[in-house]
Formats: sequence, structure tokens, C-alpha cells
Amino acid sequence: MKAAFGKVWKLEQNGGSIIGGTIKAIQERNKNPKPPRDPRLPTPKGQTVGSFRKGLTMLPDAISARLGSKVKLSWKLSSIKKSDSQGYILTYETPEGLISVKTKCIVMTTPSYVASSLLRPLSNDAADALSKFHYPPVAAVTVSYPKEAIRTERLIDGELKGFGQLHPRSQGVETLGTLYSSSLFPNRAPPGRVLLLNYIGGAMNTGIIDKTESDLVESVDRDLRKMLIKPTTKDPLVLGVRVWPQAIPQFLIGHLDLLETAKASLQSSGFEGLFLGGNYVAGVALGRCVEGAYESAAEVSDFLAKYAYK
Repeated sequence: MKAAFGKVWKLEQNGGSIIGGTIKAIQERNKNPKPPRDPRLPTPKGQTVGSFRKGLTMLPDAISARLGSKVKLSWKLSSIKKSDSQGYILTYETPEGLISVKTKCIVMTTPSYVASSLLRPLSNDAADALSKFHYPPVAAVTVSYPKEAIRTERLIDGELKGFGQLHPRSQGVETLGTLYSSSLFPNRAPPGRVLLLNYIGGAMNTGIIDKTESDLVESVDRDLRKMLIKPTTKDPLVLGVRVWPQAIPQFLIGHLDLLETAKASLQSSGFEGLFLGGNYVAGVALGRCVEGAYESAAEVSDFLAKYAYK
């Protein structure tokens, strides 16, 4: 609970129960209101979720544009070594050949299994702990249907509305969940069509890794016809199939113990200034990853101030 639902866990810790913690949090929020919202930010209408006009890729593209040449593309980190003085030497495989970079600290936001491989020469204990996080395969299947393909009983005022749906295994379907992309955000589908993003796979269905893209589309389409789409509808327009062999880290029992073991092993081995980050540390939700990035930045800032780096 602490690892997977940290905010709920904190409510109970602070208030003796979830309800008590919620009341206490509301009271504290009223005493210390948040700073005013940046007026430059748009306000989503009638919903609690937001995205970018041209998709989530706009966020990393904007960060890259702001940072300019500080962002290196097609650079693969091959080794990490302690510097003779304070800091580290990183060796990268780049389009221009091997390049070494000296740095005062490192923030590793790669998946834990990648961090494990890179840290093996530095700390076996840290590498062993990081190698134990489980990443099952997941596929994202994006399909489009004509609006008239939606079952009448699923329409509200003639439209498909809502966030989407999650599918428990008891429904006898493979698809984990479906997002109503064209209902959530404008300009995701042309008039008269709906766009659906479906996820399939996960810890209970690792066999998807052996399926073809056509197999995955067929499975998703079959499931949708049981719940959302009229059975007689023509085949969907397939806009994308992406398979992640190792997708989302599972926050299983002992997750935080493994993470603490990895961090403590690095510290005890003398690798101060080497920080672990990413979704297996902060949480898998996009918002939590952003919060975790701020937390990592604060750690780095404190570290650099402690050693009087300028």
C-alpha cells in the first residue's frame, strides 16, 4: 500500500484512518492554500484530465527545445566509473564514437533492469536488488470505428462519453482497459468516428509477447464487440500497435525494501551523488513521475550544496 498508493497510506498515517486523514488534509489545505494557478495554463473544461493538443510528445519536445544542445540524442551510456577526484566519468557510445563525460552527480531514470546492468560493476548488491523488479509485457492497440458502430446503450445524447473502461478478468476478455481518446480530448478523430486506445497483456497475460500485431488487434476487436461495439461492425481502422516487452513495473510486496537495499548499497559502497529515479521509484502515473522529478531535483540540489559545488 505504501509503495503503490502512497497518498492513501499517508492519509491513514496522519489521521489514524483514511477518513480522518482526509479531514486533516482538508483542514491543512485550508490553512495553507496553494499558490495561484499560472494564468498561462489552459483550463480543461468539464473534466479532470488534460493532455496536449498534439499528444504527450509535445512535453518532451518542449523540454528538448528549451534545453537545446544540452539534450544528447542517440547517446548510449556504456559504463560508469568513479573519478580520481570527486564525481564520476561516464562513457557513451555516440554517432561520433566513444565520448567520456565527467560529472559531479548522476540521476539514473532508466528502467531498473537497465540500471542494474550499468551498476553491476559498481555494486553487486544494488544491481541484484534492481534486477528483481518485475516488468510484464503490455501492448497498446489504437483503433478507430465509425460512430454508428457504438452500441446504442453506450451512448449519451448520441455520443460516446466518459474516460473509458477497465475490464476485470471475470468478464472473460483479454483487454485490460480501453480509453475513449476522442471523447477525452478534441481533434483526436475526424467527425463521425471514435478513437479507442486499448491496453492488453500484463502480469496475468504474458503470452501476448508471442502474438503478432494482427493477433493483438483481433483480440482487442473481439473484446470490444462484447461490450462496446456492435457485433456486425466492419473491421476497425488500425492506427497503431506498440508492444513493450517490459512495460510497467509492478509494485509488489517488498518493493520499497528492494529499492532501499539498492540505495543503501550504493551509499555504503561510496557512490554518493548517484541517484535512482524513474517510475519504479516515484510511481507509474505520469503526474507522479513529474512529482518524482521535482523530488530528484531537490535531492541533487541538496547534495551539490552539501559539497559546496559551484
